[in-house]
Amino acid sequence: MNIEKMFDFTAKFLSTRGMLIESENHNLSLEAGTVGTWILVFTLTADSLEEDSEVFVQRYNFQIAHRIQTDNEQRRDYASIESTGDAQVDLGLMSTLVGNTLITGAGGISFKVTSGSLIQGDRVIIKIGDRSGGSVGSEVFWATARGRFEPVMIASNKKIRAADDIYIHILCRKEPRLLRLLGPTVTPEGEYFPLNLVVFDINRNVIDSFTGTVYFDVPPGISGLQKEYTFKHSDRGIKIFNGVKATKPGVYRIGCSLSSGRLASRSNPVVCQKNPKSRIYWGDVHAHGWGDESMLLMYDNNWKLDPTSRHDQARSIGRFDYGALSPMNMPEGPIRDEIWQAYVKGFKKNDQPGSYVPFMAMEFAYRAGDRILIFHDIETQTPFSRENAVNELYAVYGRRGDTLLETHIGGRPPYYEKFKPEREELVEIASAFGNAEWLLQRMLQNDFFPAITGASDLHLGLWGAPRAVETFRGRFIDRLHVRDSGFGNGPVGAVVADSLNRTSLWNSLRDRNGYATTGDRIYVYLDAGGYRMGQIADLPDRFEIRLTIHGQELVERIDLIVGRYLAKSCFPNELDVELSIPFDHDTMPSGKWFYFRIHQANAEYAWTAPVWFANIKERSREAKEFPPWNHCDKPHISYTEELKGYLSQLEEYLVREDDRALFGRIEPVGIVSESMGVSVKFASTIKPEEYPVTIRWFFKYEIPKIRIDWGYENFGVVDCNRGPEYV
Repeated sequence: MNIEKMFDFTAKFLSTRGMLIESENHNLSLEAGTVGTWILVFTLTADSLEEDSEVFVQRYNFQIAHRIQTDNEQRRDYASIESTGDAQVDLGLMSTLVGNTLITGAGGISFKVTSGSLIQGDRVIIKIGDRSGGSVGSEVFWATARGRFEPVMIASNKKIRAADDIYIHILCRKEPRLLRLLGPTVTPEGEYFPLNLVVFDINRNVIDSFTGTVYFDVPPGISGLQKEYTFKHSDRGIKIFNGVKATKPGVYRIGCSLSSGRLASRSNPVVCQKNPKSRIYWGDVHAHGWGDESMLLMYDNNWKLDPTSRHDQARSIGRFDYGALSPMNMPEGPIRDEIWQAYVKGFKKNDQPGSYVPFMAMEFAYRAGDRILIFHDIETQTPFSRENAVNELYAVYGRRGDTLLETHIGGRPPYYEKFKPEREELVEIASAFGNAEWLLQRMLQNDFFPAITGASDLHLGLWGAPRAVETFRGRFIDRLHVRDSGFGNGPVGAVVADSLNRTSLWNSLRDRNGYATTGDRIYVYLDAGGYRMGQIADLPDRFEIRLTIHGQELVERIDLIVGRYLAKSCFPNELDVELSIPFDHDTMPSGKWFYFRIHQANAEYAWTAPVWFANIKERSREAKEFPPWNHCDKPHISYTEELKGYLSQLEEYLVREDDRALFGRIEPVGIVSESMGVSVKFASTIKPEEYPVTIRWFFKYEIPKIRIDWGYENFGVVDCNRGPEYV
């Protein structure tokens, strides 16, 4: 029997608004975030398909749904199957199919002939997000992508194509929801610099068809920028204005908006200094492109995932000065070298000191914690397999001066009872999954001296794009049937360096001379008795700390963390903050280090690298005088009629989609407008720990999105995988 292409395969999407979108010539185009029902139709063209035959519908480079399920027809992503003819056909939920092996992950769906035979002309219809039983349906993946459905069968231990692939084109939405204008953080007086303006939709995809007019509010002291600009089709939603400069020292924020002040925003603070001793350079050292096997999200190389394209995104969308790009879980065999050479090519095409500095990297996933291996310069030799043990990774690369090992929270964080290296060099304190100050504290309490950074752990978003409310990631593992949303893209690392070249950036990273933010380009300067952030300081018992902050939004709160304790808080509620803090060991908590945590009104955070004390004396004072570093006050509760309505919606959602019994009393805090978007904020507790949690209910999406964070603030108060027991 000839199994090759046994079916005619079509894909449709029926939106909740009644629009049926059908594939044409094996291509189906959908807007990101569209809600409705996937309809996959298989018509048998072969003579017959016998009992026990199984067809797998694998997806590549996108997610079909958040979490396909067959348990409850009233929940989202409910899947059903029907067929014509006399054969019995059952639906199966599959994980990722790699070769002939099923591995864990939100992979695809399958159907199996369990009795009788399909005969020529019989049809099998699969619906994902079937709404006939009360389900809200399924949501098209949030990020623009070019994915595909691959129908296959396994015969004689070989994967055989069962029908032609259908390509899925996920497009941006047309309505602008965010204007972002980025310039340098530090610029010399009179030096020209570029300004990057990008127009985003609600999912933080670039609107490549945007042709509207943007108006600028240009402050005195900035020249070279007109009062308005009308986008052309050729701009594809991105415009870089060259020839802008600051004509005198000061702090500048340039306003921009659409007509009638819609989407009004302002640039990051541009700090003009007469002769700056150093600059602040922004980038991301943990982002991925083509080469993922484990989840098949970055499996096919295309316009978005190609390493050269990724660096283009970093430069134009993110206005990055540097970026470390890595493949993730590369397959074995000759394809490994082909993938790695694509990263070599991307490096060569974008290595432009003074403008942009690329780095090559590789992710390694281990039970003892995931690591990113970053190379100082071009690395043409493909690194060894991720299957090598973590101790071998450190033995080969951990002592080299031309490599850095970065620890992150996207996969497994480090558990030092399983493996403890000699040193930890770089820690990712914020990622698209969430914030992780707990990870920095874990390293400090284990006597490590890490540099800190923010990084996106980018998968299918756009490199350098701002935070998105991403339905498909998050870190509240095994607590919710529908995991809490991740914050796609976003976090960045600030490196303080003399100039934009490889050696200067590398030396600053190794010297811990930098800080991290969740995405906003916040200016932070720290002088601790003549020492900068990241240094081991030989300080007296009493010294002065000078802290300067220029926020992108109002700086709402500044916390001084000393050792494991919250030593001091202030609430400036200003854009520009100058603090002079007397530090006296006799009145401060005992601790070997200190750092600052900065919170803006839009829920964006920044953290300075720690300063370590070279000599620390034991103090007799009780530590209980000070709250712990992760202390959070419960927010004010507000029961307005509007908030009561949203509370009812949230309660209904948890009953239908999840387990309401996991949570204690849920209390509304208010409607908040934050960098991720508008949401209703709730305070609650989660069982069995009865530990505080914050719930954000993003109600402006057709299927509202839920985000849950440990604690009453989301700076990363406890281990997001293990919970408060392991603080």
